Amino acid sequence: MVLKYLSEPWAAIATALGNHLWQSTLFAIIAGVLTLILRKDRARVRHWLWLAASMKFLIPFSLLAAVGSRLASLRDSAGTNGGFYIAMEEIGQPFSQPTSSLIYRDNTHAVSQGLIHPLPALLAAAWLCGLAVVFFVWYARWRRISAALQEAAPLREGREVEALRRMERTGGTRKRIEMLLSRASLEPGIFGIARPVLLWPEGISERLGDAHLDAILAHEVCHVRHRDNLTAAMHMVVEAIFWFHPLVWWLGARLMEERERACDEEVLAMGSERQVYAESILRICEFCVGSPLACVSGVTGADLKKRIVHIMTRNVVRKLDFSRKLLLCAAGVMAVALPVVFGLVKPIQGRAEPPAQNTTVLTLGYESVSIKPAHNTGGIVRSRMMMLPDGFTATNVTLHDVIRVAYGVKDNQISGGPDWLNSEIYDVATKIDKSVADELRKLSEDRRGLENQRLLQALLADRFRLALHRETKELPAYTLVIAQNGPKLQEAKSGDTYPNGVKGLDGLPLGPHTMNMGEGVLTGQGVPVATLVGSLSRQLGGRLVVDKTGLSGKYDFALQWTPKEGGQPGTDSAASTQSSGPSIFAAMEEQLGLKLEPQTVATEILAIDHVERPSESLAQNTAAISPRFETASIKPNTTGEAMPPFKIVGKPVLGFKLLPEFLATNATLHQLTRLIYSVQDDQVVGGPSWFNSEHYDVEVKMDQSAMDAMQKLSRDQQILEQKRMLQGLLADRFKLSFHRETRELPVYVLVIAANGRKFQEAKSGDTYPNGAKRSDGQPIGPGAWGLAKGQLIGQGVPIASLVPMLSNKLHGRIVVDETRLTGNYDLSLPDIPSTESSGPSIFTAIQEQLGLKLEPQTVPMEVLVIDHAEKPLEK
Repeated sequence: MVLKYLSEPWAAIATALGNHLWQSTLFAIIAGVLTLILRKDRARVRHWLWLAASMKFLIPFSLLAAVGSRLASLRDSAGTNGGFYIAMEEIGQPFSQPTSSLIYRDNTHAVSQGLIHPLPALLAAAWLCGLAVVFFVWYARWRRISAALQEAAPLREGREVEALRRMERTGGTRKRIEMLLSRASLEPGIFGIARPVLLWPEGISERLGDAHLDAILAHEVCHVRHRDNLTAAMHMVVEAIFWFHPLVWWLGARLMEERERACDEEVLAMGSERQVYAESILRICEFCVGSPLACVSGVTGADLKKRIVHIMTRNVVRKLDFSRKLLLCAAGVMAVALPVVFGLVKPIQGRAEPPAQNTTVLTLGYESVSIKPAHNTGGIVRSRMMMLPDGFTATNVTLHDVIRVAYGVKDNQISGGPDWLNSEIYDVATKIDKSVADELRKLSEDRRGLENQRLLQALLADRFRLALHRETKELPAYTLVIAQNGPKLQEAKSGDTYPNGVKGLDGLPLGPHTMNMGEGVLTGQGVPVATLVGSLSRQLGGRLVVDKTGLSGKYDFALQWTPKEGGQPGTDSAASTQSSGPSIFAAMEEQLGLKLEPQTVATEILAIDHVERPSESLAQNTAAISPRFETASIKPNTTGEAMPPFKIVGKPVLGFKLLPEFLATNATLHQLTRLIYSVQDDQVVGGPSWFNSEHYDVEVKMDQSAMDAMQKLSRDQQILEQKRMLQGLLADRFKLSFHRETRELPVYVLVIAANGRKFQEAKSGDTYPNGAKRSDGQPIGPGAWGLAKGQLIGQGVPIASLVPMLSNKLHGRIVVDETRLTGNYDLSLPDIPSTESSGPSIFTAIQEQLGLKLEPQTVPMEVLVIDHAEKPLEK
């Protein structure tokens, strides 16, 4: 349950780590079962099985699954047409992001994530401390061996060297092993991996007969021949990284045991007498100490008693027969093939099912929508908002209120916007289409609430032209905790309909799940503490309230207080006695047993970029907007060459330029529609035969009054306004009309790869004087894309502007940004050919160079279905 207290990137890492650990544990258990089946076979086979289980900790199955996904994506993309070469010249953000979101994410825990952000740091610190302890212990042991090596002298002649060369020939070892004579009391052992040397203790030879000496040296030669130091070092890496997993250390013991037993079996197979060999090991133990590190292979490792018993027992070690070889081959093939097959099948399943998210993706299904200015007749204005099973209704609400409900945020988490955002009031009534309402009823209460929020977000984008982005700011907040004497809330009775409770405007009881607010009164009927938190935020002037009570039930309560000026805890106004009743802070503690504590937290806010008052008529695509253009030229392009001022080499070309004028060269009406309506290729369907084959050069200039008005807006708002004007131009000159539908479309979802992003956030104020250049040689500056030295360069750009470029490289396949990166970044990619004929693929490039990943899915998407279009008359 720790995941819910982690931010999304850390939660993703924790989830991936958890999956990897249980998969590796299961793999080790399967390896253990195989070793039991093969317990009478050669120890070397069991050693390799345990080594495979160890190496699985370094190789996540997700890598093999990614290979399968890659193969699936190559299969799916086979046979697609090649794309155009696009010159990026002063294309900052190709208009705005689409107004409707493909996949809804729940952001209600953004604040609590900010409050507990030290948890990942503490976990990382604990892991680093464990890693440091492991390395310190190994370093202390390594120093003993290093000191012995420094004092050792080469031994180039004598009975020991002659016996070693004889064992090398007998054992089939090609590489000559050097022998060093050491004064240390360490046992004979092989040191090194690439150039192994034998550390031989001084004086031990006098205690060993020739047969004993041959047996010990044969054992060490076996270690060299099988590269046991390398395999031990590999497992030491696993132990260092996964020091917290007990199974890893148990695997180390099994590896040591089977390694030494395998060498014992080979020494006996080379002709050594059992008794002589056992005596040799015991004599070494009598006069020497064991090797302190597993990666320095000695002769006395593992459980010595069990080894001696095994050496002296005349057990017949059988060779692998055909059935056991087949079993091992099948296990190896399955270990590799299953994740790859999973990767191949996963995209196919993704096309057959909705994306596995925390909410169900439903189409925008309002049967009717009414938004009207509210008429205040004087007196107290009471606002009311209700999410009903068949729609959303609101009375006397501001757009600020509706945004708060639609995005599940508090009042002070909404920033910016025009003055009327929080002053003009509306009555809103929506009715959900019956089929959509039926689908919503099948969901749980929480998921139904999330879906209703998503529908409301789409409504705001459609009717109010709402555009916003997310930022993180330090905001003052209150933390709601249980007071010292405990909570005084009464838990709601199951099935209570509250016949004598709060009543609606029609005089009928509102029943459970009701919160009623009045002047100094707050009444709850069967509501969770989360609902109380939202109401308290309103009473505290929109100040954020964070629930830290840990209460998860539903409660009945009645809170009464006397509203006062100020009223923050710890201030004179809070303790003033101007009125007879208590402040809200005192009332909370006395009546509910809860307490509000002030603090400042890092909080995600919604920054309003653009919003409009709703118009009476919202015919979105057939009514031409009055174009405020000084000139608008649309001419056929039959040569495939770029018109001035574009300077693009090669044919065919495609170029766009935004602000202050709009330029497009060699663009089809399909490409113009895609760009102007902020959709991707697959989202534009239908149209006449020439819709995506005949090309045009477009040059549009605004009149001076429109340009002056545009200069007062931010760049994002300028792009939005230009977009609306160009939509009117398409309707006027191309007679373009369409309708919207929802269809299942294949998409790529852009997410952060497992190892995290690999690009930097842009520096504020950077003008990029040495960055990408325009066609006139001048720097393109921040907020723009360009080509430089064969690379696609983004300078201070949002991830949203990368999406259409990736879509073009993927032959128009829709790309959905799910990275949740909201800043501006410096990005660099090679100019990858969309055909992937040579060089890195776009999938490989963005993962290796940007730390991002494209995952294939099939999801419901809104598309523009072209109803009518005509070729323009030349003007």
